[in-house]
Formats: sequence, structure tokens, C-alpha cells
Amino acid sequence: MEAKKNITREQKPTNELERTVEKKVKGIILSYKEVYYLDYEVDENTGMIHREHKVAFYTKSQMNRNLKSLKSAYLISKGAAAPEEIIRFRKKHHIAASTLSVILGFSKNTISNIENDGVTSLVSGRLIKMSINNKDIMSHYIRVCDSIDTRKKEKFSKKLLELGM
Repeated sequence: MEAKKNITREQKPTNELERTVEKKVKGIILSYKEVYYLDYEVDENTGMIHREHKVAFYTKSQMNRNLKSLKSAYLISKGAAAPEEIIRFRKKHHIAASTLSVILGFSKNTISNIENDGVTSLVSGRLIKMSINNKDIMSHYIRVCDSIDTRKKEKFSKKLLELGM
């Protein structure tokens, strides 16, 4: 994946950077990835640019992504499935994100969106975590899913039994 570029005060492109940040929210220490770019420090009172010192700046898009990442970290700390857990489960059982979404009763792209953007709902995240960690629950959802054919249901059920959860 190509690194995103931002334009500095000198109208020069610079790479988007990433760092792990820890924040305490409601008594819980959360760790998440934050994106930013570096540019020269500016004195807010005088407007003078200090070319000897660079500091972190955020575009509107980066701020939105950072807030989503923080929210996702908070929801994961409260019991929602982490995107990595979902990806691991799908790869282990060879289930497409769209198929897992349908099996669990979500719209077709929900799992893919969660894997890419993080968890957006505690209820959905907990349901997914409970389902991917419990063979009986997942088997039940596969059995009652009307959107996939019987052959696929049998194939997924067999994989769950063979590989275990």
C-alpha cells in the first residue's frame, strides 16, 4: 500500500506517519495507532515559523481516522472483537468477509468495513466476538442463515468441526 502524502507549509509533499499512542479513557488505558505528519512549529501568537523544530500536525481526515481508531480501541476493551481476530477466524475457516457478514445477519460489507475501519458498535462487536469464539453459536447461525445455499452451509459447518474454534 502506498504511503499517503500531505503538503507542508512550503508546499512540499511529506509522508504520513504513524505511531502508537496510549490514552486513559474512563479509567481504561487504551493503545491505538495514530496518523499524523510533521511540519515546522508555528508560534500561535506571532505567526512565526520555527524552521529548526518540527511537530505533529493532523489533517481533518487524519483526525477523523484517529478518533475512529480510539473509539475502536475503547470498544475492543469493552469486549468487542478486534479486526485482527475476525481476520484470523476468516482465514482459518476460509470464509469471505461478505459471507461471514451474511451468516451473522449483517449487511454484506459490514465485516469488511470493521476489518478496515475498526469496530463501530459495541453490540455488533460483542456479537461477532461471541460468535467467532463459540462453535455452537456459529454453527447455529450457519444453520439458520437463509442467504447461503445448503452446500455452503455444510461446507462451513464441516470446517468448524474439523478445525475447531
